[in-house]
Amino acid sequence: MELERISVVLRPRVTREAIDLGAAMLRANASPVWSAWFAFTLPVFVLCNALGVALGWPWLGWLLMWWLKPLFDRLPLYVLSRAVFDRAPGWRETLRGQRQWNWRSTLAGLSWLRIDSNRALRLPLDLLEGSTRKQRSARWKVLRRRLAGETSLLTYFCLLFELVLFLSVWLFALLLIPHEWRPESLTGLFRDGVRGVPTAWVLTGAAVAYLAMSVIEPLYVACGFALYLNRRTQLEAWDIDLAFRRLRARLQGLGMLLGVLLCVGVFAPAAQAQVHVDVPIAKPATVSLDTVFEGKTSDAERQRLAQAAAQAYRDPRFGGEHTVRRWQFKYAPKPDTTPTAVPFTWFGRMLAGFFQLLLWLLLAAALAGLLWLGWRWRGRWKAANEEPASALSSSVSAIADAPAALPADLAGAARALWQAQHRREALALLYRGCVEQTARELQQPPAPDATEAHWLRQARAIADPERSRRVIRIVRTWQFAAYAGRYPDDATVEQLLAGWPAQAGASP
Repeated sequence: MELERISVVLRPRVTREAIDLGAAMLRANASPVWSAWFAFTLPVFVLCNALGVALGWPWLGWLLMWWLKPLFDRLPLYVLSRAVFDRAPGWRETLRGQRQWNWRSTLAGLSWLRIDSNRALRLPLDLLEGSTRKQRSARWKVLRRRLAGETSLLTYFCLLFELVLFLSVWLFALLLIPHEWRPESLTGLFRDGVRGVPTAWVLTGAAVAYLAMSVIEPLYVACGFALYLNRRTQLEAWDIDLAFRRLRARLQGLGMLLGVLLCVGVFAPAAQAQVHVDVPIAKPATVSLDTVFEGKTSDAERQRLAQAAAQAYRDPRFGGEHTVRRWQFKYAPKPDTTPTAVPFTWFGRMLAGFFQLLLWLLLAAALAGLLWLGWRWRGRWKAANEEPASALSSSVSAIADAPAALPADLAGAARALWQAQHRREALALLYRGCVEQTARELQQPPAPDATEAHWLRQARAIADPERSRRVIRIVRTWQFAAYAGRYPDDATVEQLLAGWPAQAGASP
């Protein structure tokens, strides 16, 4: 590996700094990364969704695009692994370069390692080092040590970010939908809408999910690659190696100058006298047991000494390496060697037991309260569901300030209230009568919690278009009066009171 050409400052970093380094690398090489990403993944997205539509399973495109993420991760890794050496490839070179990498690790990532939470850290090891399977297994045990938890958190947080982006687009679109077109509740949406969702909506959701994946997945790969570089820097001391290489390069630059100086010193002027001095070389003295112990030793003593030395070397405390594994608190306080007498220890134990008992009682009381509230609301829910459909007037009477029973002459009563300057009561009475007539026209009772938006949707289901327009106009007039304080003029009120629904037997 040519560490001299690397464009990243190599030094041991904490996990958060390594992840920030990955994000910075992605920002610096955003154009080559995302151009290669869309050049490969966009045709695959079209093919997957076309296959799902052809088979009658529009959701199949979502599943295939999520499952093929390990295949797509090869593209950002190829670009970033070349970009750290100051040579970011184009998207054509990136696509051609995929043939140089091993495909066995990608097949493993698409099968039994698909749900591996350490995929971001495993990917550079499998694709960049080119080692055998046995070597990768041994190296993976060392590489993931003290880093598996952080890599799993990176996977889960990126998955949450992708989900947030996906839901944000839909919630923003929901804010732009008019109120009367929205579903009554999420329960109603999942009960009535999901089973019959059109294919166009499914494909739109797949496109939004693909865009969210395209934003987060290259960031996930870049952060995993930065963690890989940081871990190798910690294990192999890349920063020290790089410092020595730069030192060697500087010394090599001075080599020619030193060579010239040496030549000048060797080929000095011939006038200098050459003196040859023969210095005897002393031979190293041999040290024996007799010299050490100042006397001759017998063969038995030599043998006993050799056995004692061999036994000492066999002791694990002196020779070889051994591994000791034990559990220890990460932030364990240092033991205090000076014992201090704590007074009134019995009082502290009694106080701790009292507070522990109090906490258990509070927990039991909270659980009992939740159960009681659930039972109480269950009874109210059953009573609301078992309410007879004939209670039409009582369910709508809470909306407006009007009597519980409608008068026989609805138009005359509303006109009298309007002429008596009770404009809100007159429009409320007209709105209630319109609700009952619409319910009879559709032959279905209204829901107890029906709102104006609900009746606007029901009005569009009336077969007679003239009656549908009159219901919508009455509901809109009541909304402007009740919520905005905008009342119509007398002529408009007379038009609303003339004919159906103010007069049940009249024509539209």
